[in-house]
Amino acid sequence: MAEQIIPVDVEKIMEEIRQEIKEKGYNDSMLSFRDVDGSEQLKELTSDVFDLGEMERVVQQMNMRSHVEWYHPVEGSAFANFFKKVIRRLCRFMLIPIVDHQNAYNSSAAQSMNQALSYIKEQQKIIANLEERIKVLEDKK
Repeated sequence: MAEQIIPVDVEKIMEEIRQEIKEKGYNDSMLSFRDVDGSEQLKELTSDVFDLGEMERVVQQMNMRSHVEWYHPVEGSAFANFFKKVIRRLCRFMLIPIVDHQNAYNSSAAQSMNQALSYIKEQQKIIANLEERIKVLEDKK
């Protein structure tokens, strides 16, 4: 099946955008992306309160995503597929070592997070036991 190329009139599109800007009254003194405060969105991503369930979820995601594949099937027309495969073969000698190094780092980072999670769980058990012992000793008084 042959792909149909639809001609695009960029100048016409730009003129429509300019007209819309005039109609809506936008000007150069309006906010730019630099002026927008993103701290509210950042607050959603970070928290000062430790949540073991959230840490377990994030560590599980990290474990699932730690391995990066260098090879992905190519899609497109026959010519595009051929061209992409040639480019991939030419770049393979550089890509595979980089991906291997990234996978080694990801594995180390995931193992470190797994160890930290295990340590936290172990410490929580110890703390719970100590709190129980304190409670028993205080009740004896």
